[in-house]
Amino acid sequence: MFFLSFLKLKTYIIFCMDDYKKLINEIENLKKTTKYFYIGKTSLNKNITCFILGNNSSNKKIVVQAGIHAREYITSFLIIKIIKYLKNFDFDGQIFFVPLLNPDGVDICVNGEKNIKNKKKKKFVSMMLKYFDKHRFKANVNGVDLNTNFDVCWGGGKLNNRVTPGAENFIGFKPNSENETKAIISLTKKINPFLTLSYHSKGEVIYWGFKNQNRKTKIEQKKYLTTLIKQTKYKKIFTKNSCGGYKDYCIMKLGIVGFTIEVGNDKLSHPIKLNNLQSIFDKNKNVILSLLK
Repeated sequence: MFFLSFLKLKTYIIFCMDDYKKLINEIENLKKTTKYFYIGKTSLNKNITCFILGNNSSNKKIVVQAGIHAREYITSFLIIKIIKYLKNFDFDGQIFFVPLLNPDGVDICVNGEKNIKNKKKKKFVSMMLKYFDKHRFKANVNGVDLNTNFDVCWGGGKLNNRVTPGAENFIGFKPNSENETKAIISLTKKINPFLTLSYHSKGEVIYWGFKNQNRKTKIEQKKYLTTLIKQTKYKKIFTKNSCGGYKDYCIMKLGIVGFTIEVGNDKLSHPIKLNNLQSIFDKNKNVILSLLK
C-alpha cells in the first residue's frame, strides 16, 4: 500500500515538473546508467554533459549535439530518447551525444529570469524579455544566438544582428566568444569524428553543405545525405544566407562532414510540445545506426 502511494506521489511530482526540470531530471537519470563526462560550463556555471555509446574498436566516431537554441529544447528530449533506444544495440564505433548545449537558455525559455541567482544577469535577461515572449527565446544567458557565434563567415548571415545582445540572432561581440561555443568546438576537435549532426527545430528539412566547401567533404556529404533522407523522409536544402553555425564550422574549419536536421512540422509553434516527441523520434531513431553502417 505504501509502495503504491509512493509511486503515485513520484508520478505526481514528475507530472508537475516544468519542461526544464523534466529535461534536467532525464539527464540526471541517464547519468546513472550511461557513460558521460562534462565538456564545459555555461556562464551560469551549469555543466554541459556529453554521453558516450559504443566502443572505440574502430575509428568511426560521430558527434551529435542538440538544444543549442533555447526554444528548440524538444531536440534535447529527442536525443535522450535516442540514447535510451540505441543502448539496446551493439554497433561498431562511438557516438558522443551533447543533448543540451544551452541549459541556461532553455531555463529562460521555460521560466524566464526567475531561476537566475546572479543579479546582474537576472536584470539583463529581464530587460531582454520585456518586449519578447520568453517561450520564443533562442539565445544563451548573454543574449548570444549560439548558432551564429562560430568562426566561419561570422556575421555574414541574412538575419544576423551584429550590434545588440538579445533574445535571438545576435552573433556575439566576437566569434567563438561563448562558453557553449568553445565547449562543443573543443569536444569536436578532441574526438575528430567523421561526421557531426546538429539537431534543431522546426521544418522537417536537412541542411547540408556550405559555400566554397572543398570537393572531398561535398562528395562525402552527398553520400550520407542519401541515408539521412531515406531514414527521415525530410527534404534536403543546401545552406544559403546562413553563417556562423556549428555545422558550417565543422565543414569549413575542421574538414568534417556536418548536417543540421530540423525536426517537427513547420506548422507547430515554438517550443514544440512534448506530445509530438514520439512521432519525431520515430522518424529519427535509426538515423545514427544507418550512418555508422
